[in-house]
Amino acid sequence: MSDRYAEGLLGHGTAGEYDRLLLLEKVCDPATIRILEHLPMTRSWHCAEVGAGTGGVARWLAETCPDGRVTATDLDTGFLESTDRPGNLTVVQQDVTTAGFPPASLDLVHARAVLTHLPAPEQVVRRMAGWLKPGGWLVIEDPTYLPAESSPYPDFAALLTACEKLMARIHGTDNSWARRIPLAMADAGLTDLTMSAELSACGRDDAEDAYWRQCFTQATPALVEAGLMTEPEIRRAVAHLDRPEFSDAAWLMVSCRARR
Repeated sequence: MSDRYAEGLLGHGTAGEYDRLLLLEKVCDPATIRILEHLPMTRSWHCAEVGAGTGGVARWLAETCPDGRVTATDLDTGFLESTDRPGNLTVVQQDVTTAGFPPASLDLVHARAVLTHLPAPEQVVRRMAGWLKPGGWLVIEDPTYLPAESSPYPDFAALLTACEKLMARIHGTDNSWARRIPLAMADAGLTDLTMSAELSACGRDDAEDAYWRQCFTQATPALVEAGLMTEPEIRRAVAHLDRPEFSDAAWLMVSCRARR
């Protein structure tokens, strides 16, 4: 898992990855925080933020649980080590597929845009469920693309589809996984499940558009090398973001929470 991640498009050594993660936080953190605020969180909770990226959610958890403890994990913690963080926030380099936490030690485990890239996400859900104290909560968020053929912008849809195929080839990303999260949680013995989704709409939000521009820029060399698209095709698709009349749906960020 570690080598495939580090050498792929999402590796922290990839040009632009830090900016992409910051933009992802800007787009997704507000919805994530709204979901977490629905939990019966106390100041003393012990939390794990898996695949913490640049640490936005982890810092929010640490501030919300000042008498507790938050552990932010990632395969590469370089983007976390360089940031100021509260004293109750610990950073750990960790592969969630092989390492973890003691049984029944956490009140909350949260992971966003992580399990969709893993080869056996159901197994990881079972492992995460085991880390929870009785009454503890697991929150998993992952994206799923909408059907490309329904888009009124075929060239833009072709770019999204090409990116989806590229991620599957390079990282093993499975964008059908998000719909299976509730079943995986139930099979892990969790209850009180809630499922929701947040639409990512291109063309109507500066932060969303900046995020997708960064994604497309970062993916362009690999898309061309893989023969999935040409540079002119990519430029024509991305140009839609400059048109005031353009609006299209990119993905749904599916969020599921359940209790042990």
